[in-house]
Amino acid sequence: MPIIALIIGSALGLFYFGGLWLTVQQLPVTKHPYRLIFFSFIFRLGITLFILSLILSGNNIYNVIPLLTCCLGFLAVRTIMILFIQSRSKAIP
Repeated sequence: MPIIALIIGSALGLFYFGGLWLTVQQLPVTKHPYRLIFFSFIFRLGITLFILSLILSGNNIYNVIPLLTCCLGFLAVRTIMILFIQSRSKAIP
């Protein structure tokens, strides 16, 4: 079960932070940047919290190991994406 939770957390991290990156990329070309930021945040947060609540409710409420493993995968993807985007921005002159 912890491996599955790690994979789900990684997929959630990719969804959340990938969506954030796409939102930031669209800011210069949109007519309503505040709406884009707001609705993107609400959508990404809603989906992420819903899946995390499913992981927590699928187990005994006192068994938080799958939830912590899922959060570990989520934060690992965040770190990898930060490093990837930083290295990519340094390569562009």
